[in-house]
Amino acid sequence: MKMDTPIIIDRIKEIITERIGLDIEREDITDDSGLASMVGLDSIGFIELRFQCEEEFNIKVEDKDFSPANFYSCQTLSHFIMNKLGV
Repeated sequence: MKMDTPIIIDRIKEIITERIGLDIEREDITDDSGLASMVGLDSIGFIELRFQCEEEFNIKVEDKDFSPANFYSCQTLSHFIMNKLGV
């Protein structure tokens, strides 16, 4: 299956709402919602999101890449994942 931004964003939203278990509905998360400020992820949530993305997309998130610049929103995270996947 070819990965593209909408598919990756949808999977990120699924991870946030179903695996991390935040009290937020998928439709309440926009592509550019701040994951900390608007979605409510805390430091433990970001660590879990990192782990879940590594598992889901079969990538390795290096410590230097685990930053607000890459994990700000579903949109920024999807771009980071696309780069890691080389697509």
